[in-house]
Amino acid sequence: MSTKVSSKRQDLQAVRGLAILSVLGFHFYPNQFPNGYLGVDQFFVLSGFLMCMLLSKTSNMSIPAVFLHFYTRRLKRILPMYFFAIFLALIALYTAFSVTNVLQNQYSALRALFFTSNRKKTGFEDYFEMLDLAVDIFTHTWSLSVEVQFYLIVPVVFMIGDVLSGNKQLGYYYALCLSSLIYYLVSPPDVSFNSVFARSWQFLIGMVVHLKQRRESSIPTNEPESEKLLENVSGEDISSIAWVRYSFILPMISLAFFKYELPSTLMRLIFTIFTGCFILYSVDDDYLENRFLTYIGDISYTLYLVHWPVYAYCKLSYPESILVLTIGLITSILFSVVLYETFEKWYLNVSNVNVAILVVSLFTANLILIYKDNIFDSTKLSMPGNSTRLDGVTDDMDVYDAIRLNAYWHMTDLEGLKPPGCNRKWPGKNWCDFEMNGTEFKLAVLGNSYVENHLKMFIQECGYRSNSLASYTENACEPLAAYEHKADCKSKLKNFIDFLETTQPDYAFILTRFFATGVVTNSTSSTDEDPIYLEMREQMGKLLPNIKKKLYILDAFPRPSMVYILQVAKDLKNGRNVDEIHKDLVQFDTYKLARQRTEAIVKECGNKCELIDYEPLLFNKTSNRFEFFDSRGFLYFTIVNHLSAHGVELIRPIYTKICQDLR
Repeated sequence: MSTKVSSKRQDLQAVRGLAILSVLGFHFYPNQFPNGYLGVDQFFVLSGFLMCMLLSKTSNMSIPAVFLHFYTRRLKRILPMYFFAIFLALIALYTAFSVTNVLQNQYSALRALFFTSNRKKTGFEDYFEMLDLAVDIFTHTWSLSVEVQFYLIVPVVFMIGDVLSGNKQLGYYYALCLSSLIYYLVSPPDVSFNSVFARSWQFLIGMVVHLKQRRESSIPTNEPESEKLLENVSGEDISSIAWVRYSFILPMISLAFFKYELPSTLMRLIFTIFTGCFILYSVDDDYLENRFLTYIGDISYTLYLVHWPVYAYCKLSYPESILVLTIGLITSILFSVVLYETFEKWYLNVSNVNVAILVVSLFTANLILIYKDNIFDSTKLSMPGNSTRLDGVTDDMDVYDAIRLNAYWHMTDLEGLKPPGCNRKWPGKNWCDFEMNGTEFKLAVLGNSYVENHLKMFIQECGYRSNSLASYTENACEPLAAYEHKADCKSKLKNFIDFLETTQPDYAFILTRFFATGVVTNSTSSTDEDPIYLEMREQMGKLLPNIKKKLYILDAFPRPSMVYILQVAKDLKNGRNVDEIHKDLVQFDTYKLARQRTEAIVKECGNKCELIDYEPLLFNKTSNRFEFFDSRGFLYFTIVNHLSAHGVELIRPIYTKICQDLR
């Protein structure tokens, strides 16, 4: 029998529909659909299948023609809607979103524009954390960045495979797939999630499926895009193949919408392989290829691009409202239908020249919007002349300046405070050595990202007395404890010891945000039974012999709310009660337990250790509360719990005194 001929593979459109529905469930209702992110993995397999289908039509072409054919077809499909979605998001950013979101998203939009949203994340960035905060309205473009980066290598991959035949060809693809999968499995989470090389195995599985279908169906490479997949198959055979297909699609639907979170690596393997098998055993099916699912598949690309900015607005503006999120979801779908029926269908049917003009115009318009402040606003962030202040705050500023500078500090965060002059003089070590003008002491600073957060100010205050200043940062790890924390922090404890053994400072400073030191255990009533304290004691015994004079340790203090901190200046401007703002901003969690342990270990250390305590500066005795911003709204913290430049200036006097008193 012959299967129906269509301009689109309706079964694949149905898979796209299911995939985008699971992604929408994960983004809008993460607690109900914690595994919905796996829809993106299905998109990667489908994309690999489509790429191979497109490249299979180029077997008899010259090499330049192969590239021209592939990129013309793919980029015409991807770029106009992608750049238009960025354009619309930027318009919304400047008109509907809070000004505190602007700088964050200008940087993110630039990365999205050049398809680098999947770059390796910094120590304070995390994809799922950014999803939860909904601060970055371009977070979702990471997957398009991965796909477009794979476009750069897939024609070469295909052309090499095309000169092979039979089992050699499949063996070649299997080897590439296995290499990428191994790289995915052994890479750190931030690499395995974002890297195109760690994701290539998913595209390659889609390519293998298409090659196997071509071979089994003997499909000529010059056939139209609607391909005949099964020939001379009886109705009974069709029925049995359909049940095989259901054995792959039904478990995926069940897992994607399962209400409990499942292991991501295992689920990613299952979904990738099952999606490939589902495509391989493709037959007509009235249930899966119904008009609703296939139409959702048709609009899935537009819907993926549109839904996240809508969600981000709903989440930031009405963080606790399920009703608003549901309205946002419906709005996303309706808006996507409009864009698909008008803009997308239109540009897919115009000439390549007109599409090229459209793409260049949208790209240029997006660049102008991203850099509009630089182009049209001559006001520059500046600091007073002859001042060492890092925040640029002056006495004549008001709440509007606070909104502007708070946004700037959020965006630049560590980069804005990073001192120049890092010399990597220790091969293989992630340590910095700074040349100082002083002659008195050797200094060392170690800890997590708080080292980078403080270092510029620290050099200003202590550098003049130092002939050598070394620093060592391990993001999210502490020098004294790693109990039940990030798995790799345990191994980093020895690295901190090695750092001090090598540098042999006169004075050392441990600057950290507390993580492990604040973990609650079953035995925290007595220090002799507390496993975290015992680990701290053991670690101190190894660190102290390498410090000649004294070790300073930063004590714990409460964290600000990562979600609410973006709203502080806006609420101040709108007249919200200050007491209510502070109540929503300060999170006490387990900081007192961290303080208890830190203070006990310093007391046990004796005269060779001294606490650095920010609590007296952050706690207002008159109002009897912690205050994480000043009267004009200038924040002391950024969204990731680092000190803002203004916060650094708040605690600067502590280091001025410490450095003056060094003997």
